[in-house]
This record gives sequence, C-alpha cells and structure tokens, in this order.
Amino acid sequence: MGCVFDLTHSPILDHAPSASELSGSEATEAQSTATAWHYGNPLTEQSWVQSRVGDGKPGLVDFWDRVAIRVSGPERRDWLNNLISQKVNAIEPGQATFGLILDVKGHVEHFFGILATEDALILDTPATHADALEDYLSKMVFWSQVSVERLPWARLTVIGTDLATDSSLFTYDATSSAALPAQLKINVPENIDLQLWRTGTIGELQALDLWVSREGFTRSWDELNNIAHPTGRMAYDAFRVQARQPVLGVDTDDRAIPHEIPAFIGRGISGATQLDDVSAGPTEAAVHLNKGCYRGQETVSRVHNLGKSPRVLVMLQLDGSANRLPEVGAELTAGGRAIGRVGSSVHDCDYGPIALALVKRNVVEKLASKNSDVPPLLADGIDASIDPSDLANADQDDAIRPGRAAINRLRGKN
Repeated sequence: MGCVFDLTHSPILDHAPSASELSGSEATEAQSTATAWHYGNPLTEQSWVQSRVGDGKPGLVDFWDRVAIRVSGPERRDWLNNLISQKVNAIEPGQATFGLILDVKGHVEHFFGILATEDALILDTPATHADALEDYLSKMVFWSQVSVERLPWARLTVIGTDLATDSSLFTYDATSSAALPAQLKINVPENIDLQLWRTGTIGELQALDLWVSREGFTRSWDELNNIAHPTGRMAYDAFRVQARQPVLGVDTDDRAIPHEIPAFIGRGISGATQLDDVSAGPTEAAVHLNKGCYRGQETVSRVHNLGKSPRVLVMLQLDGSANRLPEVGAELTAGGRAIGRVGSSVHDCDYGPIALALVKRNVVEKLASKNSDVPPLLADGIDASIDPSDLANADQDDAIRPGRAAINRLRGKN
C-alpha cells in the first residue's frame, strides 16, 4: 500500500516560515484551512501576481487539497461521456476542459477539471469531494472496460499576467509529458517530480497547473520558489471571486443548476441544442450543449431552449466600513425580502471586500434596467451592490430562446 497523506494540512504550512494559516474558528466554509491563507503579505501578494509591484515574478499557489483521479481503460472516453455534462468521447491527448455530474433533476453534484493523456483521463477535484466522486465513478463501472484510481499527486499553480510569449497557449491545454511548452517565459525547474501540467486562465490571469508527487511536494515547492512568489489562498480567492469561479457547496447550494453559473455553462452560447456529433471535441466550459443523453441533461436542454435559469451567480461589492464579511449561506435581501444567497467573500486589494452570490435573475434584470423598484441590497446585514459588469451582462441577455422562437413560429407569432 502507498503512503497515506493528510489532505487537511499541507506540509508547506510547517515548511514555509512565513506561512499563515486560518484556524478552524477563524475560517469560513469558503476558505481552505489545508493551505496557507497568506505568506505575510496578504494584499501585496495580489499585486505581485498582477505585476504591479515587485520583481515581476508570478505567484505560486499551494493546492495540496486537490486530488487527481485517473480514469483509464479502452472504453474510458465513451464511458465517462455518458455520465457527465461535458463531451469527452472525442477528446484528444493534450486537451483539457471541465465537467459536471448532475442529479436526475439537473442539480450540480460534482465539478471537476478533465485532462486527457495518451492512456487516461485525469479528473482534478477538491479533496472535500474526492471520496464521493471516486465512489460514484467506481460504482458506475459495471462491466465497462474502465478503471478508476486515485493518484498520489498534488497540485502547485503558477499564476500571473505574462507567463508565455503566446497567450493563445492558455486555452486549457494539458499533457503528461514533462516537456513544458517552449513559449513559456518562466523556466520551470527540470528536477521537480512533474507528473502532469495544464494551462488555463482565471479571469484575466494566466495559470499553469503543475501536478507533482506528494512525497516530493516540499522539494518541488522550494524549486518553484526560485521563479515565483509564494501566494496564499486569500489572494487566489480574490482572483477567483472576480472571475466568478465558484466553489461547489460554498457558492452553490443543492438547488443549483448549470445555467445559473456562467462559468459552468459558458458565455455567448446561441442556437438550439443539437444531437451528438461524435467527432466534436469538448468545450472550454463545463457543459457541452450538443451531446447525447446523461443524467440531468433534460434540465440543461429545457432551460437553454425555452427560458432562463431562476438565479444567476454575480459578484457583490460590499461596504468595507462594516468591518466584517458575510457568512457563507447568509441571505442577500432587498427591502427585507430574500433575493439571494451569499457564498465566498474576501478582501481584494483593489475592490475592497467582495463576494459571490446566487441572486434571483429577475432582480438582477430589474437592476440592469435601472428599475428604481429594487430597494438597497444587504448581504448578511452589510450594504452591498451587484458589480456593474454583471448588470451589463444581464441587460444584454434578452434574446428569445431558440425553443421559444420555434413555438412562436408554429403559433404564427413573430
């Protein structure tokens, strides 16, 4: 048997002299206590990553609390394709994307990254959901020629504004080869125990995920410190909130459906859902609208073709004079009436306190149309406002859905 690792406590917390962790009493559900909250400069770390101060080095984030699950076997792509929201029956080695597992009513149960290698699909999931995801997948194997196993890897992420000479590299590519892209501007040490890498983005920032062995995690951290500044989860959470990237179960509840989360469904999607094109590859979001059946697909198709989701995930700007952040799961209210649910909140070096919230779509649309009927918002009693970019997106999303347009044509309506 292999080593058993404590995923609730990163070795970097004891190794890095400036690592500051949140105690269980200080942390909210949205904040990881497994890794350092900051390394002595909580707000400055955000500016380092954005190349506003310092020596131009990117940030290095400890993701000890991420788990890699390997799905292998000759039927792996078709088998996983039948279970998830993403289309992976034609995914090619070196491609990467995201996926969801939904319940029968279309509610989101799992959200994970997907990385395709020559002989496997690697799922990147938080440790808090890893046991349940691994158990579900194992139970669904039945007679398929598929194997599901957890790998002894952990993730380190380099994040910055200018990591490569060609920005198009950061379109969710992945490979199991240790040879990193020649376009990278950073020199990733050759002697780290690199198992897998992936490029991607978080908002306007570029990110390079490096999966290394857990046994050599501390050594890999030290080597990467030569090219990047230690950056805590407080800074990363600020970037994540700005990018509207949710933590499942924190920024979502058990009623959340994919269309409520722009990062899950993707933006700029148009046209009716289509039948599966076997040769088509995956999308960059977590949902592919043109694929065969999977559990919960009826909800995805119905909402896309006929209407809109009842809620939408937005970023809130909060009143800093309250000197506190809202609790996870607290109500967002307007004139005393509940209109949403607050998730992650964090202090940002530019915006001040910000948060994610699932808000009734009709309220967001009223605010977008400058409707004065919406009273001031309170997030757990703290003055709040929805970020203008979310209101702008809501104001633009007024097109008649493709299924509704077809019904109107049948009824002789324009």
